[in-house]
Amino acid sequence: MPDGLISLYFGQTLPTMKVYKEIVAQARELTSSGITEQETILWKLLCYAAKMPLRKNQEELISRAAQITLQAPDTYFSGGILPFNVFKWGSGSKLILITHGWSSKAADFSSLITALIAIENATVVAFDAPGNGSSPGELSNLILYTEALQAIYREFGNPDIVIGHSLGAMANMMSLEQADIKPELLISIAPVINLKALFNNMMEAVDVPVKIRENFFERFFERFKVPANAYDLTSYTLSAASIDHWIAYDDQDAVVNTDFLIEFLKLHPAIETTLYSGTGHEKLIRREELLQELMQRIRRIV
Repeated sequence: MPDGLISLYFGQTLPTMKVYKEIVAQARELTSSGITEQETILWKLLCYAAKMPLRKNQEELISRAAQITLQAPDTYFSGGILPFNVFKWGSGSKLILITHGWSSKAADFSSLITALIAIENATVVAFDAPGNGSSPGELSNLILYTEALQAIYREFGNPDIVIGHSLGAMANMMSLEQADIKPELLISIAPVINLKALFNNMMEAVDVPVKIRENFFERFFERFKVPANAYDLTSYTLSAASIDHWIAYDDQDAVVNTDFLIEFLKLHPAIETTLYSGTGHEKLIRREELLQELMQRIRRIV
């Protein structure tokens, strides 16, 4: 692993959960802050991705990867160009792309990546989205995820298999549609369907009053020129394009509202699903039964 990447994961520059806990504490006291300060704190609450160090097995896996750095424009926060780290294992003819979820990183898929790189004719690509994992950036967002994915498509070509978790699954569907790419297999694990609903859940969890939330969504419209509820997957059309799409989810998910997923599936009955009830949002990507089913589906293609 390059020395610079080691320092990002293990050095003093690594943001910790302490910062996020301070943001949460501030968010719980919003009523004592002015409107401008409230907006600043809420953007941090929703868009700050706490970075956790690699475990030993993750460090070993990352050290085996070929690493490159790509760039994504940060239009809505810094206004600059953010580099982000991409990891590649293997050189097979079938390209498998993995997109992590919010406040996560490529190495959190270590169990899956380890199984995938054992496939002889596979190339596995994963990345730390801007502001997540080893990639720099103070605040991250859904648009940064999709911009990073577009950069990966340009660098590596069209993926044959695309896997995503949570916000990463939403970003996959949006970016594939934007680029008019139709992979042979699309796998979405606990996907976010409605961004506004996710934001509401995050704010409600720290007792942000309704009026302050309403004010925030007004500021959201001013910044992004579209309402927050414009970022949903109800208009998603890839399922009509002969794509094999499988969704794994937990009906007791405490992070994403499964009601939106159920409505989404009614619009797209061709999508296959598997319910892993009671697993937990983050634990889904490590559940052994899910990994086994995922690998069975991938082996049909690779």
